[in-house]
Amino acid sequence: MKKTIIRTIGRPTEPWQREAIHMYQERLSPFGGVDVVELPDGHGGTAKPDVARAMKTEAASLLQGIPPDAYVVALDERGKALSSLQFAKLAAEWTSEGTTVVFLIGGSWGLDSSVTKRAHLVLSLGFMTFPHILARIVLLEQIYRTGMIRSGKTYHK
Repeated sequence: MKKTIIRTIGRPTEPWQREAIHMYQERLSPFGGVDVVELPDGHGGTAKPDVARAMKTEAASLLQGIPPDAYVVALDERGKALSSLQFAKLAAEWTSEGTTVVFLIGGSWGLDSSVTKRAHLVLSLGFMTFPHILARIVLLEQIYRTGMIRSGKTYHK
């Protein structure tokens, strides 16, 4: 991959979340690292937000600034589930093409359809639903696992 970017709604609120994110970002540095862009949620602090409007606001933030030639992967519970080895194989294809890969993680209401329509791949982390911060940590771990698989290290068992 030429560059890996995670564009995500929200910021970690708990120390353990920040520590886990930081740990994986450090582990990923030998593999070129991952840029994380944290974006505000779309509800604007209102107690009873307009969910559809909030999702559209978040979608606009997520989609803004994506390089036109980037390979876009949107995380959504309705997406395609891959094993770690399948994910690593796809990442190898992206790497061989020198492509910037942009992962998109929505907020607590999920992704607006405009985001999944823009994506080349809609990826599910499994059948369970995860909070978006936890999804970010799982994604970072899988990107790290991919680097370890591709480098022949023993992290992936």
